[in-house]
Amino acid sequence: MNEIETEELKAYTANRFTNRIINPETDESYSDTWQLWLESESPCEILNTHIIPRRPVKFSQPEEVIIRIHDSFAGKIPLVILGNDSDFENFIVNASYKGERPDDISQMGASFMYGKRIMMLVLSKKFYSNTPAECVNLSREEWRNKSMILRLEHETVHYYTKKFYGTATNNIHDELMADFFGMRKAFGHYDAKLFMYFMGIDGSHEGRLSLYTSGMSENVKKEIAEIARRCALFLEKKQNEIDDAPSGINYLCELGINKMLLV
Repeated sequence: MNEIETEELKAYTANRFTNRIINPETDESYSDTWQLWLESESPCEILNTHIIPRRPVKFSQPEEVIIRIHDSFAGKIPLVILGNDSDFENFIVNASYKGERPDDISQMGASFMYGKRIMMLVLSKKFYSNTPAECVNLSREEWRNKSMILRLEHETVHYYTKKFYGTATNNIHDELMADFFGMRKAFGHYDAKLFMYFMGIDGSHEGRLSLYTSGMSENVKKEIAEIARRCALFLEKKQNEIDDAPSGINYLCELGINKMLLV
């Protein structure tokens, strides 16, 4: 790599989780507001009236729209589940992209929205990371159920780091941690090979890594893929020594991906 690429990689792999917020000042009264909405309005009405009033969605399967308050290790947070793929994508487009449909929307299966009143997790019922059921040796129904568990835990990790470290981004460090705890929740263990499949690092398909390295040079992308592979193997080897969330998240946040390569 040239000097510019080396600096680009250095900036990408720098640990952003260096200052833990012991007592975050996050206002979680929004969950009480959502609870009041749930007591008087349908899920579709809540979304169209309170979240996307300027760009309401005509949901094709309103019965597949579910809202509940998720009492997680990171605190209470509204959870929106959109069972119809088109309804999920249309909602995400209107809520996050001002009605402009991004090219990669079909690859998305979840969204973590962090603001004030619109703080929420939005999940689809797609197979996790667009991975076919046969790749995980499960029936379609079993994989769909585990995809939901994995996806919910994954997004909750992002919520936790945003709340307690002030950051949650599309970076391989974030994704390593989120998939680690997501897989442990869904399967009871972490599988490095499956993570590599999700990312496309094994070369069988594009995978999600391209989403987290968009705009970077090919040399830097290759280096990040190798770093992700080595970190995944570290996590698999050390998984029994890593606590469950949230203390395990704190450990991996503060360890950083560069130190994972040295352990």
